[in-house]
Amino acid sequence: MKAWNILWCLACTLSAGAQTVIEQPTAKGAAAFAIVVDNQTYEAARPSIMRYRDAVQADGLATYIVRGDWRLPHEAKADIEQVYRQAGTLEGIVLVGDIPVAMVRNAQHLTTAFKMNEEKFPPRESSVPSDRYYDDLHLKFDFIAQDSVTPRLSYYRLREDSPQELSPTFYSARIACPAGWEGDRHARIAVFLDKCAQRKQEGMGRVDCVVSFNGGSYNSDCLVAWMDEEKAYRENFPLAFARSTGFKHWNFRTEERMKYPLLNELRREDTDIFMFHEHGLPTKQLINNDPEGDSFGARLALFKRALYQDVRDATEQGADEDSLRLALQREYGLTTAFWQGLHDASYWREDSARQADLYINPEDLRGTETNASFVMFDACYNGSFQDDDYLAAYYLFNPGRTVAAQGNTRNVLQDRWTIELLGLMSHGVRIGQYNRLVATLEGHLLGDPTAHFEPLAEGCALRDDLTLRRKDEALWTRLLSSPYADVQAVAWRMLADMQGGDDGALRARMLEAFKSTPLNTVRAELLKLLARKDDALFAEAVRRGIDDPYELVARHSANYAGERGDTAVLRAYVRACVEDTERQRVNYLLSTGLTLFPEADVMAALGRYYDSTTRQDAEAERKAVVRSVKAQFARVGRTNQRIADPSLPVATRVNAIRLLRNNPYHPHVALYLRTLQDESSPLPVRVALAEALGWFTHSVRRADIVAAAKDMLEQEHPEPLRAELEQTLRRLGAL
Repeated sequence: MKAWNILWCLACTLSAGAQTVIEQPTAKGAAAFAIVVDNQTYEAARPSIMRYRDAVQADGLATYIVRGDWRLPHEAKADIEQVYRQAGTLEGIVLVGDIPVAMVRNAQHLTTAFKMNEEKFPPRESSVPSDRYYDDLHLKFDFIAQDSVTPRLSYYRLREDSPQELSPTFYSARIACPAGWEGDRHARIAVFLDKCAQRKQEGMGRVDCVVSFNGGSYNSDCLVAWMDEEKAYRENFPLAFARSTGFKHWNFRTEERMKYPLLNELRREDTDIFMFHEHGLPTKQLINNDPEGDSFGARLALFKRALYQDVRDATEQGADEDSLRLALQREYGLTTAFWQGLHDASYWREDSARQADLYINPEDLRGTETNASFVMFDACYNGSFQDDDYLAAYYLFNPGRTVAAQGNTRNVLQDRWTIELLGLMSHGVRIGQYNRLVATLEGHLLGDPTAHFEPLAEGCALRDDLTLRRKDEALWTRLLSSPYADVQAVAWRMLADMQGGDDGALRARMLEAFKSTPLNTVRAELLKLLARKDDALFAEAVRRGIDDPYELVARHSANYAGERGDTAVLRAYVRACVEDTERQRVNYLLSTGLTLFPEADVMAALGRYYDSTTRQDAEAERKAVVRSVKAQFARVGRTNQRIADPSLPVATRVNAIRLLRNNPYHPHVALYLRTLQDESSPLPVRVALAEALGWFTHSVRRADIVAAAKDMLEQEHPEPLRAELEQTLRRLGAL
């Protein structure tokens, strides 16, 4: 008995706080991994957990099992940090079962799009469920409270003295069966872990079968954006283009009820990666847009449905149906026969069926096998593991071959680079390693993060290099000459991470590569890396990028140009704004961003353009464009008036200030700083302005903002304002 106790103590470490047991690896590995599981799930699924642990270890990762009964995220995090210190090289973790969820506040700048007012809306809605709390050990948080209704959720506030950018220490994923599902959730987790272990033993092969789908209203339904993605996919997945069905590039326009072909595609056993680029909700994927009516009969059906729905909604609110019908008959010249289907149950059943065909719902997925090894949900909310039900779970917990999914817990920006470094999977990189490099606050892996495909080139060691040789400058410099785009891109990324973005020689090499490389995804990565420092090199990349042949580089360059507000780019900016209308997302960013430059300079640039153009009806077009742009600048003037007017209610002024998050009006920074520094301005207005100015990260007026904020920090101010000034300075890289 005594000997058994000694062995147990050697194998396990007891946490003093929460009766946590840390089981040591049973095999050696150059790097480590940790399975973090609650005790109830552990007891119910122990054989499957052990099979999964053994399979991960056989794949080269020494694997810890961390099990406990954690009520709060910081309790679990403390034990994860203990393993991180003990392991030496902890590559990643997976959170299995009912692991507490951190709901993060005061960190919306770390998301791609989420900007809900934290003061106005309830914490459950205005916080970001994020496992960056667990995997990014650089960040600092203050605990606020546990949710009184849903105890597995707890609220944390990103501290002002924390780093203000994401840099995950290791990767993470969740294996979380939704709390609202009926039946034995632990049994489902056990079956899923067995599937992951079996896929490891079988091997997942090379990436040679890929499906991409663009849903309705995604990227403004821009066909150029959709078609241009194939430029990247050919670089990401070269083997997939060797046969006719190896790569499929679906668009919602292909079928009126596109979800049925997609469900068939998901059942294909040879699919490696399936990408959904679409809009979504926690339990819905938007596939098709509402019908537009391409015939008289179709338009009549849409018209009838709209009026029927209006009548139903109005009568539910207490309106008199007969009076409303008579009024609509007079307005549209209808007869009484038009209404004969209004109360027909069969009409509404058919209508519901038509509406259901626009989405992929849980009902479509129950009992369906999904066989793509990895599924990307480039959509809002599809990965909402904090809810009682979420759509991505249906892809994991079925008998098919899917072992990992990528999804979001909140809404996401359409214009982000959704497939950045995705081609690393063609080179054998673990899905978790890839996800760590593209982390956002709301973006998560679900399923097995250690899963990987076989590299397309024999002897490729990139999987090990990304963990064990992160700081090997000679290695990453050598890989810059790789024939593969994603290998070059990640090599630039690793070199930039080592240098911290301040190495002028490296940045000069980046710009030269940006100007010369024919690889689209390499140019996109270089532009993003150059954006880490706002200097002349970045300015040159932005100017050139507006005319880039790859739509996504042009789109991001258009966005960066607005974020900078440098008038030197206006010639290229105005030309693209007028002429490149077929690039709908690029054109949207360009046209809405004109007000981020001084009005006089914009008008002068428009004048120079139209003075030299050969466009048909140029003078009439000039007048229309000038009229439209002047109206935009007038709206900016009204916004600034609301910000600065002391006679207006505080709430009105704060709402206007919040617009600056998406619209950094650089020419008016002096006005914002005067209002910020004015001690007679209400404190909520000053705090809101201090926060909004933190979004001016690339602004030509950044130095003025930094100087004013530093000067204010040397004076006495209420703590909320001091804290916001500190956070803004950190976001601007000045602290």
